[in-house]
Amino acid sequence: MTATARTTALEVYIFDGVDWQYDGAAYAASCRFGFDQRYAEADIWRTGGTALAINYWSRVDLWMGASDLGYARRFSGYVVPLDNALYPVEGVLHCRGVLYRAQWVRNQTPGGTVLAEPPTGASDEAQVMAVLDACGVPYTAGNIGGTGKALGSEFFDFSNPTVPGPFTWGEGQSGLDYIEALDAVSVPDDASGRYRTFESLNGEVYRIAMSTAPKSTPDFSFTEGEDVLEARITRDPAGAANRVTVTGAPTPLAGAVAGVADLDVYRFTAGTAAAPYLPPGLPDGPDGYPALTATFASPLLEKALIVDPDVAGDVLSCEAVAQFLLQERNCVLDTLEFATPRADLLGPGQTIHLHSPRLAITDPDQHYWLQRLEITLDERGVFTQKLTCLRRS
Repeated sequence: MTATARTTALEVYIFDGVDWQYDGAAYAASCRFGFDQRYAEADIWRTGGTALAINYWSRVDLWMGASDLGYARRFSGYVVPLDNALYPVEGVLHCRGVLYRAQWVRNQTPGGTVLAEPPTGASDEAQVMAVLDACGVPYTAGNIGGTGKALGSEFFDFSNPTVPGPFTWGEGQSGLDYIEALDAVSVPDDASGRYRTFESLNGEVYRIAMSTAPKSTPDFSFTEGEDVLEARITRDPAGAANRVTVTGAPTPLAGAVAGVADLDVYRFTAGTAAAPYLPPGLPDGPDGYPALTATFASPLLEKALIVDPDVAGDVLSCEAVAQFLLQERNCVLDTLEFATPRADLLGPGQTIHLHSPRLAITDPDQHYWLQRLEITLDERGVFTQKLTCLRRS
């Protein structure tokens, strides 16, 4: 292993309501990001005490890194609960990222806020930005992607015309709850991915389509024996399924014909006989082959088929979601965890490659999604990044 001389650094700044103040009492910090968690998190360890005015919702910026590869602002957010100890004199600032506001803020409008309705509807990305605006979450519009479809333009419950439609941010509902319900169905017609809203480094909020497979070219590559401290991999078929049924909104004929279930809701089932992870001896399912079925339901899906003769509008379909979920579920999930001293600006959603003969990872085209990242600079000044990466096979 090649030795590299470097220095590490940690700087914490607290906004006191007038200006940013350097916190000289901070001696260690850790921050965490992931598209599997609701918002970024950070912990900052302090000792000795300072005259800084630190309160709930105080803004905090956390800078750390190493001289060889990257020193940058890693975390930007808010102080939430504080822990203090008498001896030794030590305190911990528990912090949450900017997206935490969308979890904390709940809609106060009586009856809720309609974000999309006939005849025009509104795209999923426009609805996400409307909620982020209402919650006071800063973002860059170019980072908020979506399907561009006119959601809400088709659905109308004739049997309950006074009930708010599914594209209503409910009274008392958190902004992040609504966003996550919308993310769960935001699949384009080619089923190439599903949009996910998450917070990455430096308080940046993204909404990108997370596909089943990572990119063909990695954003960062690592090598056993050079820049990897520890590593492990697990392969788990639990939760796999080779048949997926997706149920959507009630159809206009809901309740019109008694006993005919297919007229009540939009529905689509996708399946395949190819499922090598299935245990032997399973009986044939409804499609004539052994099957494990997963289900998903959302009233935000306004038609059954991608090209649906019964629905003219450009809205989300049960078929696209079912085809995407089949790719997600009909596999074995590989989880790769490793730590590195490198200070690259890593972030959730990036494509990562690891070359590790001892873990039997030698295929140059075997890449992983970076799902979760933890960045730590401890009391000794040691900088470490821990990665949790996923690959479906």
